Amino acid sequence: MLKQLTFKGDVKSRLDDNRYFYLENKCNEFLRYDEIRFVGIINNMGNLIAGGLSNKVDWIETDEKRKILYMQMTLEILMRKDFDNTLGEINYVSTNRKNALMITVPINNHVLLISAKPAAVIEEIIAKAQVLGFFKSEA
Repeated sequence: MLKQLTFKGDVKSRLDDNRYFYLENKCNEFLRYDEIRFVGIINNMGNLIAGGLSNKVDWIETDEKRKILYMQMTLEILMRKDFDNTLGEINYVSTNRKNALMITVPINNHVLLISAKPAAVIEEIIAKAQVLGFFKSEA
């Protein structure tokens, strides 16, 4: 059975119920780490389909700005994939800002988006994501 998830603007994404709950649980497990502020699975249309915000921090002010960020991160990954044949597949893309560390990881047709404290260590976060099973083609 497919679960229909509806987003603002009547954009829809379809996920199997089991897949949705699996991804949601993985995201919630990841949010238990102190340095993690946000973790979510974004589809190729820039919609959050699983995950969300840690209750420790107010991440982005409005739904509109969050949607723009999701679309931007998705487009960045999609554009970089143009060079996969010559440079190899993307492992992850990181942006270190004054107030946040942003990591995007392509997973099939989706993007794993992680926001962490700026002093967090990227390699440790990626290792935690691997332990939680985010890289086993589940998205």
